[in-house]
Amino acid sequence: MTDHTAIDPSHPTDFQWLQTGAEALAEMLAVIAAAGRSVRLEMYIFDPSPVADRFRDALIAAARRGARVQVLVDAFGSMSLPDGYWEALRAAGGQARWFNPESLNRFGIRDHRKILVCDDALAFIGGFNIAAEYQGDGITSGWCDLDLKIRGRLAGELAAAADEMFAEANF
Repeated sequence: MTDHTAIDPSHPTDFQWLQTGAEALAEMLAVIAAAGRSVRLEMYIFDPSPVADRFRDALIAAARRGARVQVLVDAFGSMSLPDGYWEALRAAGGQARWFNPESLNRFGIRDHRKILVCDDALAFIGGFNIAAEYQGDGITSGWCDLDLKIRGRLAGELAAAADEMFAEANF
């Protein structure tokens, strides 16, 4: 396994396609487990499930290691998730916010992005949400989608974009 914390964020961007939810979610969890300085997760759907619990636990562990952890989930896309789900993360020093809590006059304003950035050097973007239906191979089970694992300068730009959305989120 590569030591992701040692990647220099100033080097040119390179990437790897992740073609199944099983592959993407496992890679994301491994990168969160290796994060030393920061973890930013922005997700449209974060649905209570065993896979969601693994992500929450990994985020809590990162916060306990001293990493700055911020989670932003869309209030509509993640409506089945109670706010209390994030209590242990907040107690560990992490932050969790809702994007655009439901309001009839802003119902159509959603955060559909799916971004994970660790240590400003390694990022994931694409179509996979954090929910049980994304765990499969996209053929025999689970949604068929793609993610892109990104190393380098672009990861830092995605971190800045996640920070901007997090700062603007309603909480």
